[in-house]
Amino acid sequence: MASSSSTTETTTYMLEKYSRAYTAKKASGTSEWQHFTNPVLRLILDSKLSPHLSDSSLRMRIVWTMDDDKDIVLEDLDLFAFSLIKTNNSGRDKADSSPLKAVYRDTTFGLRYLYVPESTESHKVYRRFQVSFATSSLALQLVNAIQDVCPCKPNDPPNPKERKAVAARPSFAPQRQDTIIASNPTPEFSVSMIPQTSSLFHATTTQTPLRSEATFRIPDPPAASQPVLLPFSVHRPPSRIDRPSASPAVPEPRPSSSHSVYDHPMPDALQTALTLTNAAQPLQKPSSLSSLPDSSPPTSTADSAMMPPPPPAQVSTYDTHADTIALTAALREATGLYDLSHVALERLVGDVVREDGFVGLLEKMSSMWAMKALV
Repeated sequence: MASSSSTTETTTYMLEKYSRAYTAKKASGTSEWQHFTNPVLRLILDSKLSPHLSDSSLRMRIVWTMDDDKDIVLEDLDLFAFSLIKTNNSGRDKADSSPLKAVYRDTTFGLRYLYVPESTESHKVYRRFQVSFATSSLALQLVNAIQDVCPCKPNDPPNPKERKAVAARPSFAPQRQDTIIASNPTPEFSVSMIPQTSSLFHATTTQTPLRSEATFRIPDPPAASQPVLLPFSVHRPPSRIDRPSASPAVPEPRPSSSHSVYDHPMPDALQTALTLTNAAQPLQKPSSLSSLPDSSPPTSTADSAMMPPPPPAQVSTYDTHADTIALTAALREATGLYDLSHVALERLVGDVVREDGFVGLLEKMSSMWAMKALV
């Protein structure tokens, strides 16, 4: 539309995607991105040229059309008004603190502008957004339309050598992500918040924003690499002993020593008794016990036949008698055994059952009728 005093022109661009980020406040160093992809996104550029500078304007709007009757304005900027803002900096600092700055590459156009309501003389707050066109020619057409008012610079892709250097760096991000689906997704539109590797603003490519769409995807903490082992109980009649079976031994789960539920200390006297018992028993055990956890890697029956166990250690009669006296005295002093909690006592029983000489002890007890009456 033309008139004697001014000329107004309106150009509309259809967008494939619109993304916006809000620069964080003073306390945080991250940016929060939002992405819009459908249903209809348009960039509307209204240009008004007038002989009087105060009457001229270059208005850029980004409109999100939900339906025929409702439009949501996502951005509404007067680029010409930003060009009138004066800055006190000079040189390189002037380019960094410019109130309006644009970059482009291929089909993507990005704009950074000063957010005046939250800016002060000492602290400048900027907002950023970028749009994607169907073709690169449409992006260049927009650049040519605003470059007299807004400085636009091409943003070349990084050097392949730099890409390799970045790819070679170790990544500490979670290797597995779970998906949480919203209960009532809306199929008509999609809003997401994700880090964009193709972002034209270098300051935002190193951030770690969230992602939200009509279906929300939130990264979970990395899964533990070790299985969680629960406390166990041993139920075994004292008169019955499982003999080695002909089938290969099956590995048994080993209780973890790092569980906080096993932090009850063992009495010193009882620990001494267990040490003496272990020293007095022969160093041999059956090739496989299917019902008892083993403290050493299981071996198959074939390997046991080819490589017989070592002969039992020779213990002198004097040493055995002395160890027996020390063991009896230690057991009498271990009165703290009755004060142990259920979890600590369960752990202690498990440690005793896994001792190499426990099977031999049960065999001796099975032949002692008086001991059976006590059990």
